Amino acid sequence: MALLELVDIEFNYSDKELYQKASLKINPGEHCCLVGINGSGKTTLLNLIVGELRPDKGKVMWEPHVTYAYLDQQLKVEQDMPAIEYLYGVYSELFAMEKEMERLYASAASGEGDYERILDKAMKLGDKLQEKGFYSLQEKVGRLTDGLGFDKSDLERPLRQLSSGQREKAYLAKMLLEEKDVLIMDEPTNFLDAFQVEWLASYLSNYPKAFLVVSHDEAFLRKIAKVVFCLENKTVTRYKGDFESYLAQHALDLEQYRKNYEAQQRYIKREEDFIARHIVRATSARAAKSRRARLAHLEVLAEPGKEGGKVFFSFPFTHDVGEKPLLVEELEIGYTFPLLSPISFLLKKGEKIAILGQNGVGKTTFLKTILGKIPSLGGSYKWLEGIQVNYFDQDERIDLDMTPFEYVHSFYPELDNTKIRTVLGAVGVRKELSMRKMRELSGGEVTKARFAVMTLRKSNFLVLDEPTNHLDQKAKDALFDAIERYPGGVIIVSHEKDFYDGLVDYELNF
Repeated sequence: MALLELVDIEFNYSDKELYQKASLKINPGEHCCLVGINGSGKTTLLNLIVGELRPDKGKVMWEPHVTYAYLDQQLKVEQDMPAIEYLYGVYSELFAMEKEMERLYASAASGEGDYERILDKAMKLGDKLQEKGFYSLQEKVGRLTDGLGFDKSDLERPLRQLSSGQREKAYLAKMLLEEKDVLIMDEPTNFLDAFQVEWLASYLSNYPKAFLVVSHDEAFLRKIAKVVFCLENKTVTRYKGDFESYLAQHALDLEQYRKNYEAQQRYIKREEDFIARHIVRATSARAAKSRRARLAHLEVLAEPGKEGGKVFFSFPFTHDVGEKPLLVEELEIGYTFPLLSPISFLLKKGEKIAILGQNGVGKTTFLKTILGKIPSLGGSYKWLEGIQVNYFDQDERIDLDMTPFEYVHSFYPELDNTKIRTVLGAVGVRKELSMRKMRELSGGEVTKARFAVMTLRKSNFLVLDEPTNHLDQKAKDALFDAIERYPGGVIIVSHEKDFYDGLVDYELNF
């Protein structure tokens, strides 16, 4: 019996039809991934699954008594609670049981009531705690927090004082500790570094129950996928097997789809030609009307390769400034104390480098320091005169009630409407999306809107902090090409080795 089943789901978001009779089934213990291009409706499908949205048609059916956890639901928590208390809250019933056991032992020791009966009840509670692994909870929680890169000091701080990435990791940690029948995760690697992504992949691979993960990180998917659901052309196709098997079979399916599309287009043309020739003839008008009725009810296949449209990034280059655009000498970074040993390196003309290191080590802090957004604690950095930096800030706060059009206009109010729509269209934010509020768009579409602003900004140096978060493979490829073409210097922070490998001249490990 399936844990979860979606049957013939249809759903329209504003003026956009996302699904046509889409179906999906998750069985006990299945390790599933959901893939699809930006804007295809992956996150919306998750919201339908957990009941945040209701389908226009079709059914979402959970097997009775099945438990699930959805990462986004964890955002609605008390932010003043210390992180470690938040995590141990998963076991509140066990702690209450321990408290009751201690009360019973104290009561037995004081001679109150029936000694034998009270002692027996206390011992049974102790056995139950032992059976549920209560006495190894500290070790269990510790393994998980270590794997996700928490320091002891982070765990003792209230959730609101953690960075957004650390809070996200706390929500993920609690979700994993809950061990529900089905875990539902939307882009869980976006706030993890390469080491933590590796740890999560290993954890999920050994998870005894089912999960459904949305991710654009193909290296991660290769490690965890046993079933792949592909959301494409408004429907969901199930592929049994690992991610490599999916890629191979999907390529064959795409070729067959292309043949079916071309055959259908030939059929439609023949029918339309017949109708045009015979609709006015008395002897054949009835046949022409019959064929027109059949065409009207035909489910027309979308043109292959058109879904999502083209994506093109280009960062305008201004001018060369010299052979050594950035010199860093004994630089100390941090807020109250140095996060790292002093940093020194020279970046030469046109070099592209990747900065690597565990989450929280100071990669983003380093970028903000050399960009003058926070002061250094010692040492120095020097940009050559004339350097103009184009910066992608992963922590940028965006007004989600703005549309992409309004967002670009807020940076470049002098641009006319046609130019703004052209710029957004080039990065894959089409006309109908450009006038929709950011909160209604996918994470990838919001990221593309941010890149639209960058494609208008002249520079001779790019600084990119986790630029691939939320982007589908088509957009990542377009971004790779744009960075590769860019003649200026580039600093990239990324946890996706598949993206920066082959793009950068060398790596700096923090």
